[in-house]
Amino acid sequence: MTNPTSSTSPMLRASRYLALFLAIALSCAVADAASAKPSVKEKWAGYRVDGTTANQILAQMKQRGPNGYWAYTNWYVRWTGSCKVSVEISYTVPKHVNEAALPANLRARWQAMYNALVAHERKHGQHGINAANEIAAAGCKNGDAIIKKWANADKTLDQRTTHGKTEGVVFP
Repeated sequence: MTNPTSSTSPMLRASRYLALFLAIALSCAVADAASAKPSVKEKWAGYRVDGTTANQILAQMKQRGPNGYWAYTNWYVRWTGSCKVSVEISYTVPKHVNEAALPANLRARWQAMYNALVAHERKHGQHGINAANEIAAAGCKNGDAIIKKWANADKTLDQRTTHGKTEGVVFP
């Protein structure tokens, strides 16, 4: 006859295996949640620019640009109780509706500025992606502090580059 409290009891061994299995399954689920890549959604919006001189274009970007800038990027990170993380990035940039009407030299300067502007704004968007990745890697702990860190990185980027000027965001 076997003692039910004996370590050789089949019932006790089965309970231990079940407990071990559940512990492994739970740790795998937590690891999967923490290592899951956040979903990233990008939205692009443009505001109309149709000037055919440098002064007209500059005036329109000043008047029509978002929040007083030529372009603007906003990102928002969300996470659930099960640590499903997502980030939505919204870019707003100028859209010249008739580049063909620009003199060749002005069109080239516009295109160079626009490409540099988009590259600069993408850096801001990457900060949102970095925040989402870091929150996911942390198992959704300290999310607000992580967001604050990357929001400060946005400010530092603009200070360091003078809102992209040192990266070629200049016109004409």
